[in-house]
Amino acid sequence: MIFAEIHTDRSYYELYPELLSYITETYSNVESGVQGDAYIWIFLNDEKVALDTFSSMQFQVKAGRNGGVLVESVINYLKKKYSISAYNPPLFDPHESV
Repeated sequence: MIFAEIHTDRSYYELYPELLSYITETYSNVESGVQGDAYIWIFLNDEKVALDTFSSMQFQVKAGRNGGVLVESVINYLKKKYSISAYNPPLFDPHESV
């Protein structure tokens, strides 16, 4: 599910290093990479939040159907530095079925 999207006029490739640095200031269990698209995965306990560009040219904040505390925490943290559109209710990612 897509819970939010970061809005910027910079390309995701330009934003990626700054965004990764910002995320790792607060969250310690992070995996990331660039493989054509960019991704940052944040883990806490049994929750996972993804910031990725797999279905958009902007970074989207994604998590499982039920969201959770971590997705709320990540969105609130991102709002401190970036322009964010939060979706309520969340949107289906293109590969997810309704």
